[in-house]
Amino acid sequence: MPHFHHATDHSYLSVRKNSFFLDWQTQPNAFKCYPHFYPRFSIEEYEELDELHLIGAITYSKEYPSGNHLLRSVPSAGALYPCEIYIQIRSIKGLLDGVYHYEPRSATLVLLHELNKDGVEYSFPHQTQQKGLIFLVSTLYFRSAWKYRNRAIRYIFLDSGHQLGAISAYLELVQHDFSIGFDFDKLALNEAFGFRNDELFTLSLSTHAPSDKMVTKLTQKLPYVAGSDYLENNDFIQQAYTQSATYHDNPISCRFFEGVDREVLREAIVQRRSIRAFRMESITQEAFEWIMHGIVAFANAHDIDIFYTIHRIEGMEMGLYQNGVLVASGDFSQKSRYLSLEQNLGGQSAFTLYFTSHESQKYQKVTILSGFIAHILYLRATIKGIGCSGIGAYYDEECKAFLKTRNNILYLLAIGK
Repeated sequence: MPHFHHATDHSYLSVRKNSFFLDWQTQPNAFKCYPHFYPRFSIEEYEELDELHLIGAITYSKEYPSGNHLLRSVPSAGALYPCEIYIQIRSIKGLLDGVYHYEPRSATLVLLHELNKDGVEYSFPHQTQQKGLIFLVSTLYFRSAWKYRNRAIRYIFLDSGHQLGAISAYLELVQHDFSIGFDFDKLALNEAFGFRNDELFTLSLSTHAPSDKMVTKLTQKLPYVAGSDYLENNDFIQQAYTQSATYHDNPISCRFFEGVDREVLREAIVQRRSIRAFRMESITQEAFEWIMHGIVAFANAHDIDIFYTIHRIEGMEMGLYQNGVLVASGDFSQKSRYLSLEQNLGGQSAFTLYFTSHESQKYQKVTILSGFIAHILYLRATIKGIGCSGIGAYYDEECKAFLKTRNNILYLLAIGK
């Protein structure tokens, strides 16, 4: 596992020795806005883009003394929302072929560059024209690093995974086939989009509509636009990203909501929340099995091992499970609570998952996919009326010792009522 993962480990002592004051009045703006003179197009005016706003829609507003805090259809560590979404669009009736930026507050697409024979496909292994939609997810890491400092290297990938989950859920809702891609020249695209090391591409997702036409690289570099009201560079995060950005991988195709009624899925996308406390009620074995259906097999296929501790599931033995197999019987609710930086959520849940991996070369991929899988579980649990909360802060080495694994711990997820 890359050294930068170990360098950001939490321990019982480290979280107490390295505490610091956080002034919430200095939180960076979580919305990137291009200047007003860029052409804007309302999503709702295009039938072929029906429901596209759900990839990052504002779904709830919380009022605080400092003002309203806007929550979205995608969860984020600390509700800091480091991700931005760019979409290359071809062959949508009434809309110019071009590269667009998605603005969630207004549900609009901002045209950044009109396409001719060029396109972002130039940075992918097969440089043929792709009709339909190509989503590119970037991260403005300072939004997370402002609070989490160097450990934000983990959160920006996990948040990218949640964003991937939100986009894929939308595509399943509108019944589009798609493939997830990690093998593209992220560094070249960062430069082509005018990023200045403060914004970084992490993943792509394409609808299936290839052609045999070759494309050239974008004919002009996009102008730099700051992604927040102020930004601070972090050399550790920039170096960690660069070291882990390039690797070869195959596209991933998957579906997790086949057979789910369209309106049920849409309601889950809109109503999904990160729960703050569980009532410590049991869930049924049927609900557990439906939520987890196909998850372990998908994770294992991409070098992710899933452990979980079962606390309150009717008809299932309490204990520690690895990839669906019971490896130790007992009540480990208090252990999961402690390992989750002593957050009650870890032990009050019906079950708590640990996403782990031994993969080092594809560190970005396995971390992003951990967030992606967690997002699918969020939505599947929401459909069943069950709550979820992602946990990105935990005692790393103590988790490994408890699970008896040499894998690194990437993410925790508590699920229950």
